[in-house]
Amino acid sequence: MATLKVFAFDHACAGAAGATRPSAAQRFDGELMLRALCADLRRLPGVELVTLDEAAARPAGGAFDRCFTDCVLAADAVWPLAPVGSGVLERLSGEVLRHGRILLGSTPAAVRLAGSKRAACHALLGAGIPTVATFGQGDTLPATPGAWVVKPDDGAGCLDTRLFHDRGAAQLAAAAHAGRELVLQPFVAGRVGSLSLLCRDGMASVLACNEQRMAVHDNHFRFLGVTVNGLAGIAPRLEALGMAVAAALPGLWGYAGVDFILADSGPLVLDVNPRLTISYAGLHASTGINPAGAVLALLQPGMPISTPGRMPACIVDVPAFAPG
Repeated sequence: MATLKVFAFDHACAGAAGATRPSAAQRFDGELMLRALCADLRRLPGVELVTLDEAAARPAGGAFDRCFTDCVLAADAVWPLAPVGSGVLERLSGEVLRHGRILLGSTPAAVRLAGSKRAACHALLGAGIPTVATFGQGDTLPATPGAWVVKPDDGAGCLDTRLFHDRGAAQLAAAAHAGRELVLQPFVAGRVGSLSLLCRDGMASVLACNEQRMAVHDNHFRFLGVTVNGLAGIAPRLEALGMAVAAALPGLWGYAGVDFILADSGPLVLDVNPRLTISYAGLHASTGINPAGAVLALLQPGMPISTPGRMPACIVDVPAFAPG
């Protein structure tokens, strides 16, 4: 069997020129995911790993765009780890396809749709999927009593996500940042979780049902970490949700994450992540499955989306960045 050369990289750790400087937490997450991904790829027979570190030592120089292009051209397939915000992942994914390489990720169109919380909400609601209501700054908000959340439309995780005691306070906060694309959501109480999905052509298999640990400090949400397969006991209730999301966004391919809240009425989708999430770092240890191998298996025509050989899931804790 011919060797498949796979270029894997993380944008937050790559020092891309002109990019918004990533926070320490973003670099921590990026390094954690990239280490786990590279370790999984190195375990696979017939796979040769290409990284930016190797390219930096070449005469091509250290500029990100040049090194990125060199590595893409040196590989057969590319697995990009990059933020969805500001169109970064969409642009890099498009570059991979433009150079005629295999993209080990979702289509640029799916990345663009999932990257907008408002657009993704409308698409999911249109498919009948229970979703946390999401409004733009110019929308008329329902007179819902209780707290509201304000966050960037293309933000990731808890980035700049704030909690306000009522609708009026949330609207004032959003109006104070008129130059930013923000969304407003009614606060929904419940356990916060995520699904790790394996997706292709509108179908999905659930790799893990995770529980996220959150806190609120000075009206800002803080991500404390994730317990991989911490919600495995209720996986049957959540598998239908994951499959419905994949059907509504058929451009999702490979690994994708779905954040949700377990409300009294049932699970409500919060966000769709068309890329690796921090849960990936504990996935192999939790399931006994090499998730990178499961993604590469999707390249085989007719291969069903399944995870054969899964052992009973064990709980694996993945901590978040802790400022020191």
